[in-house]
Amino acid sequence: MSAAREMIEYYREMQAAIPGSSMLHEVMWQYIDMAQGGDGGDLGFEEGTTCRGYNYPSKKDAFFQEVCDGMGWVWRDPQ
Repeated sequence: MSAAREMIEYYREMQAAIPGSSMLHEVMWQYIDMAQGGDGGDLGFEEGTTCRGYNYPSKKDAFFQEVCDGMGWVWRDPQ
């Protein structure tokens, strides 16, 4: 199973267990940002530490795009 598939399963389980989770909502926005080439935002515990740099240093944009697609999170520019 691919790493993206594993994350999709994990987040779907979280979504089912905790509907409306603010944590999952934050993850969605981080993944959307990273799918678009961003860093997922500052984690706030050490200056310059980003979500992508800390948690996913080797993951390419395509990984985040696949997870977003699997979760139904719109990451593409709607235009």
